[in-house]
Amino acid sequence: MVQNPHVWKRAQAEIDAFLGIDRLPDFDDRPFLPYVEAILRETLRWQPVTPLGAMHATTSSDIYKGFYIPKGTTVVQNVWAMSRDEARYPNAEQFIPERSLTAEGTLTDDNPAKYVFGFGRRICPGRHTADASLWSAIATTLATLDFSATKDTEGKDIIPQPKYLSGLARHPEIFPCRISPRSHISKASLERILASDG
Repeated sequence: MVQNPHVWKRAQAEIDAFLGIDRLPDFDDRPFLPYVEAILRETLRWQPVTPLGAMHATTSSDIYKGFYIPKGTTVVQNVWAMSRDEARYPNAEQFIPERSLTAEGTLTDDNPAKYVFGFGRRICPGRHTADASLWSAIATTLATLDFSATKDTEGKDIIPQPKYLSGLARHPEIFPCRISPRSHISKASLERILASDG
């Protein structure tokens, strides 16, 4: 969001137009916030948490595209390569939520959740919880916060370059930024919103 202010500003406009500023997004709002959904999809695609997925083993021998794969072979899904397929995702290194939207602003059928959570019988059993948690965090964060670069000693913006630590799972390195409440969000207004949301 710090690198792409146009993204969070467009998402906030969508949220404000649908919800107003007196309540937080909830799951019933999800179908009516396609740009927020596009941000979630692009987040999953742009920096998949498990770039090589989970290892699988073949339960029987198979031939795939002319290659013989014996029973018991360890198979690794290259989620990173899928998410970087330039034919499917032009400028794949860039964060572009619009790639998940049609010209009319509706969602496309291309949802990276179909491959980032795995495949087949060994698909991530927590995928629905992860998806719901991510959507809730993204929607609430966008509804309540603004994002900007922090300043250096000369008062110039420090634009962070994304750097990730790899291992079994990827996560971003700590980077400088400024996250602040939106102008209509105060402690009192947030308490009022939370109280009215039940």
